[in-house]
Order: sequence, then C-alpha cells, then structure tokens
Amino acid sequence: MAIEYAENIFQLLANLIALLLCLFYYISSKRRGWVYAIAVFLFSLLSCYYWTSYLIIMGDWPNVSDLMAYFGWDAAYPVLFLLLMHMKTPQERRYFHPLMLLPIPVNIWQLTLYLPYGRLFSNIYQVTLCTLMACFSIQSFCWYLVRQKRNAPIPYVPMAVFLFVFFEFGMWTSSCLYEPFSYFYYPFSFLYSLNYLFIVWSIRKSYVAAGSPSLVTFDRKYQNMLKAVSLGIVLIFSFGGILLGLWMRDMMVLHLSGTDATTLYDIIPVILFVISLIEIVFVVAVIFVVYFAQHATENNKLREARQIAERSNAAKSEFLANMSHEIRTPINAVMGMNEIVLRESRQARDCLPADTDAVRGVFSDICGYAGIIDSAGKNLLSIINDILDISKIEAGKLEIREDPYLLSTVLHDICSLVRFRAHSRQLAFRITVDGHIPDHLYGDEIRIRQILLNILNNAVKYTEQGSVVLSVYTDTGSIPASGQTMNLVFSVKDTGIGIRPEDLDKLFEKFERLGHSESGNVEGTGLGLAICRYLLDMMGGTIRVESVYGEGSVFTVTVPQRILSPEPIGDFAGMFESGTEAASVPQEYFCAPAARILVVDDTRMNLAVMEGLLKKTGIQIDTAGSGKAALQCTLSIPYDLIFMDQRMPVMDGTETMRRIREQENGVNRRTPVICLTADAIAGAKERYLKEGFSDYLSKPVDSGVLRKMLLRFLPPEKVILLPGGEEGQQPFAGSRMDYGILQAGGIDTAQGLRYCQQDESLYGSLLSVFAAGAPENIQRLEQYFASRSWKDYAILVHAVKSNAAMIGASSLSEAAAAMETAAKNEDPAELDRGHSPMLSLYRNAMDTILSCGIAPDSSLPGNESFIEFMPE
Repeated sequence: MAIEYAENIFQLLANLIALLLCLFYYISSKRRGWVYAIAVFLFSLLSCYYWTSYLIIMGDWPNVSDLMAYFGWDAAYPVLFLLLMHMKTPQERRYFHPLMLLPIPVNIWQLTLYLPYGRLFSNIYQVTLCTLMACFSIQSFCWYLVRQKRNAPIPYVPMAVFLFVFFEFGMWTSSCLYEPFSYFYYPFSFLYSLNYLFIVWSIRKSYVAAGSPSLVTFDRKYQNMLKAVSLGIVLIFSFGGILLGLWMRDMMVLHLSGTDATTLYDIIPVILFVISLIEIVFVVAVIFVVYFAQHATENNKLREARQIAERSNAAKSEFLANMSHEIRTPINAVMGMNEIVLRESRQARDCLPADTDAVRGVFSDICGYAGIIDSAGKNLLSIINDILDISKIEAGKLEIREDPYLLSTVLHDICSLVRFRAHSRQLAFRITVDGHIPDHLYGDEIRIRQILLNILNNAVKYTEQGSVVLSVYTDTGSIPASGQTMNLVFSVKDTGIGIRPEDLDKLFEKFERLGHSESGNVEGTGLGLAICRYLLDMMGGTIRVESVYGEGSVFTVTVPQRILSPEPIGDFAGMFESGTEAASVPQEYFCAPAARILVVDDTRMNLAVMEGLLKKTGIQIDTAGSGKAALQCTLSIPYDLIFMDQRMPVMDGTETMRRIREQENGVNRRTPVICLTADAIAGAKERYLKEGFSDYLSKPVDSGVLRKMLLRFLPPEKVILLPGGEEGQQPFAGSRMDYGILQAGGIDTAQGLRYCQQDESLYGSLLSVFAAGAPENIQRLEQYFASRSWKDYAILVHAVKSNAAMIGASSLSEAAAAMETAAKNEDPAELDRGHSPMLSLYRNAMDTILSCGIAPDSSLPGNESFIEFMPE
C-alpha cells in the first residue's frame, strides 16, 4: 500500500507545484498559454486531490463510478488540447502528414482493453481526446522537420503533450494487463506526474524562444504580493483540507459507534471536493485580478502617453511658430536690406555725388546694409543647421568623425567670436585654461566647436549684465601619456537669468524653450542643448548644469579625448589676451589676373555669388549654367580650376566631371575639379573625393575657405600675394551725426550703436528711416485714437515701441509700451492720459534727428519704414 500512497502524494505535489508555477508566470507575463495551463492543472487537481485525500483519510480507493473521481481529469483533456492548438501557427494547424494518423489504430486497441471495465462513454471520450492530441503533436513534429532549415521554432509544447498522452497510455494500458506487465503502472504514473512540470517548462521555453514580450506593466511589488497570497492560499487549502478530513475521521471514530461513523464518513469526500472547488474559485479570481489590473495599468499608460503626446504636439506647434518667426526675421532683413542696397546702388550709378566724402558715405551705407544681410544670412543658416542636425539625430544618421586637432586653435576661434558678442552686449568675457593640458588631441573637432559655441552663445544671450567665464581643465590629477585618453572639462559660468528648479529636467528636451518670458526677444531654435547632449552621448561625454534662478548658471561639459602629444597648451589665456597666441593665423590676400577658372551651376544667383566673392582677385571667371555648357567650355578653353555644382538637371556634377576627364583632345582632362554642393552631411567630402573630385566646397560658400582653396590649387606663378590686402581698405567710418544734439534730445546713442554693432553708417540709416516714417505714423495714430480703433492702434504703437528702443529713444519706447498695453486692454482712461504725451515724445525724437543733419529716407512710406528685425 506504501507505493500507492507515494504515487498519489507525488502526483498531488507535482500538480500543485505546476499550478503555482503557471500562476506565477501568468502574474509576471500575462500570456494566454498560461491561462490554458492553469485550467489544465486546476481540473487535474479536482481528481488528484480527491483521490489522494480519500486514500490518506479512508485508507482505501474511492469508487471509480463517483462523479468526483474522474470529473477533473476528464475536464483537463479538452483544455490541454486547446493549449496545444494555441501554441501552433495558422499554417501549422492546416498542415497534413500521413504520420499524423499513426496513433489512431494504437488507441483503438487501447479502447478495446478498457471496454470490459465499464464506463463506456467516459472511455470513448478519453481515448478520442488523447488520440487527437497525439495526432496533432505528431503534426508539429513533421512541420518542424520540414521547416527546420527556415528557423522554425522547436515544438516544445507538442513534445510535452505527446509525452502526457504516451505516459497516460502506458499507465492505464498496463493496469488492464496481467502480471508482470501490470507492475509498469507505477513507473508510468510517476513519469506522468513529472510531465506536469515538463509541460510548464515547455510553455516557458516556447515563449522565451519566440521572444514574446511581457504584457504586464503594473508594479513589481504588486506582482510579488499576488504570488505570496496565491502560494499561501493554495497550500493552506490543499494540506489544510487533508488535515481537516483526518480530524473529522478521528472525531467520528471517538464519539460515534462504528456503524454510525462509517455512514458519516461519506460527508468527508464531499467537504474535500468543496475545498478543491474553493481553490479553483480563488485561482480564477487571481486571473481576473491580473487581467483587470493589467487593463487598468495599460489605460493609465495610454493616458500618460496621450498627455505626453499632447505636450509634445503643443511643444512642436510652439516650436514651429517660433521657427516661423525666427526664419522670417532674417529673411525680412535680407530682402529689405537688399532692396535698399539695390536702390542706393542704382541711385549712385545714375547720379553719383561729386563730393568724395559723399561718395564714400554712399558706399559706407551700402557696406552697412550688406553687413546686416551677412548677419541675417548667418543667423538663418544657424537655424537651418539646428533643424537639420535634429532631423539627422532622429534618423540615426549623425556621425562622429575623429581627426587630430589643436586645442589652442579651437579655443582661439571660439573665444574670438564669443568675446566679440559679449563685448557688444557690454559683458565681460574671461577664459582660464590649465596650462598643463596637452594641445595635440584626437577627436571630433567640429562637434566640440558646435557644443562649446552653443553653450557660450546661450550664456551671452541670457546674460544682461555681468560676465561669462570659460574654464578648461581635466578632472584627473595627472596628465596621461601619449595615446591614452583624458577627460577634458569645459565649464561655462554666467551671471544671467538662471533656470528655475522645475525647468532643469526639461532643459535638454527637444522643442523646449525655457524662460522665454524672461528673456524677451532672445533668438534661437530651442534645439541647441538637446543636440549638445546627443553629441556628448555619442562621444562618451556628459553635460550637467547647476543654476540659481536670478543669479546665473554653470554648464559643465566632460568629453574624453585621446592625447597625441604631451606638449602642453601653456599660458593660452595670456597669449589670447595679448594677441600673440600661436593659434591665430593671419589672412592671406592675393590677386591672380592671369588665372582663369570655370564655375558651373544651374542657379544664376549662385554664379553671381561666386563672381562677387572673387571679384577683387582679378581672376578671369567663366560661368556655365549646365553640364552640357560646361563640356563645351572645357573642350577648347584651358582652365586652372573648375568649380562644379553637384545637383544639376539632366547631367549632374559627377557625370559632368567624368566626361571632362574623358574628353578626347580635351584641354582640361587633368584640371582640378572642386565639388560645389549644399550636401554638408558627415561623409559627404569623402564620398565626393572617392568619385574623383579634387576637393569639396560646401554651400553657402565661406570666403575664407574659398580663399585657401584657390591658393592651394591655382598655379603659384599666377598668384600675387598682397600685404594687408583688403584689410587696408577700410570703408568710410567718419561720423556725419552730431551725437550731442541726439543725446540732448533724449536719444541714447550708445544704446543705438550697440544694436547696430557700433556701425555708425547703419545707425544713421536707421535714424533716417525712423524720421521718414514718423509724420505718417503720427497721423495714423491720431486717426486710430479718434475712431477708437484700439486693435489697429495697438499694432502701430507696438512698432513705435520697438523702433524707438532700437535707435535709443528709451522714453518714447516706454511711453509707447504703456499705450500698447492700454490699447490691448481697451482702457480709454489710460489712453486719454498717455496718448498726447507719447505723440509729443515721438515728434521730439523726429525733430531731434532732423536737427542733427540727417535727411529722412522717404523711399519707404509709412509703417513700411519700420525695421522688423533686431540686429545682434
């Protein structure tokens, strides 16, 4: 009898362990296969628990005709079949192989063995389901063998189901045979129980092999709590029920006569069956709890994702609105100033003044306008570069390209630019560099420049007064040797507006512009810091910020760089201040009247730009608007250098260059050809050099890079170097304005010149435009005031406010700002009080400008005379 006890207890334990494992896996991953497996083991538990507890309590086998004896096992078979079919692919379910029919005759023979023992319907039902499971398991084996070379998944679950049917077949078939074959029942029974655990392992292995992601997203502590409660309840009800049955049996034997006790024993199996049903109800409740908790968590996640998406869309919308303004501003400047340049150039051409100073004044004005165009163009290019960089980042196409470079050169170029901008805003700019840092490094010089310029420009933009300090050092105590890597640290400290604590987390997010209400008209895309962080991540560096709102910020960038030479940078700050640093390289100016070049581009404006940039060199310049025209020119005219646009219709630059090289009797087969293109992404230069171009020049063309390229490729005997060059030809900068009269009239000339980058010619032009538009604007303000058209009044007075501030008329600007606020609020009382004093200040500013000898520029009528941009 001992082996029967061991067999049933072992099967019960295997069933309970398998049930708990499936329940735990379901709580952790919520896959449908685990639900089928839980149902299989729950139904098996009904019969297994009933048989084991009956045997332990009663000391005998239960009656096989009882409903409770086989109901659980019979219910488990169809669920196991559903599990098998669930783990198959649709194509696998439709597959047929003759070997699938093999189990049918074997199981028919098994059925003939069962029939003499009764339970006809139950035996037919059991054998039919086992036959189906065996057939479809073999189907999976055949499918795997056919698809094995196509990386078909190993059929773990069909293997476990087939073993389940095989062990069940061996167990019950041997029980129907005579000795010694009947003794095989017990080995098959133990293997049948072990197969419960193998079924769990096979499901787990199938999901892991398929790479199925977890569907549960709720808290891990909540999952652990459910597992602990499930373990406790299942064990308490299982073993507690058996102990309860034993206690009930002992009490009946103690207090009742033997006959009465035996009769009352019948209630014990019923109670045990009810206990097993309670277990089932509890497990089903756990499944529903996990299901609804998962849905609640997913709903929360979807709600959070929707809120994030809405915030992102709002940020993108604000970003697009900002970009619309940022891009239109420099375009307005370019178009407006270019129109003025064209007008004054035509006037000078048609009616050139006789006085030399007047002629110089005309050209000084034109140079000032061109300076504004140049500044606006660079601003527009910076905006477009930021947008292109963030697009390449999102597409995963931004690359880090490392080369040797001099740290002193990088710092000199950056500090020269930033110091100019800082001084134009009346800020102190200081730099401190650890003199022991090696100068010769290996890294991506372009990206380091981009990161430092972005952070330093931000510091200058958001600082109204005080200073900006750049510190360069290494975070290691000693300098590593050549070939090793050091952490280069750049620290930028400013005394600007600072950052609110709640905004620090959003500082490096895309499409976020912080502090725009405090910073007023600060320009920029709001993408710079996000790009910096991404670049540093790619280079293995970090960026952190410390800020006190209202006091300033400190940005610290750490980037690993390889050392090529231990030679230290030395006293860079001293050399930079004295102007004797080795990094500064003087510009070389030259002329080459004997040289002849060809510029090929399908856009006439690009040809005009190249002609204009090379005008003073005296080089003979031929132009071609297509590849075909270029081939005609190169067939007979020898050129010293060819600039070839890449993107042209019909025949692109690469094909044109190759045909020039292949021209029979062509005189330019060996002429250097420079690729001229706006394709400035990483790797473009290498690609064009590989295609056969001599070098690469990106658009928009940098005059300094163009100059160096000409000196490199033009024949030395045709180049004449000029001492001083264009720098010796300074435009007329004499003052034609009486600053004393302007200042006495309430106009702050220092402020106006600061907005014009100390360009007196440009400042005079702005004053002239301001005075020309004043009469008509005063008249319109009077009309809007009289008709109570506050909306139109607010629009016009807003322009007065901005332009008055730009020329230095602060009192007028403040009065106009008050009137703008009152007009927006439709406050008649405030408008009645302030309107006349504001117009009085406006007339006074106009009279002051006219009294110092500045003639009004009447070519722009009325409100069109207002400048809709703010020079840096």
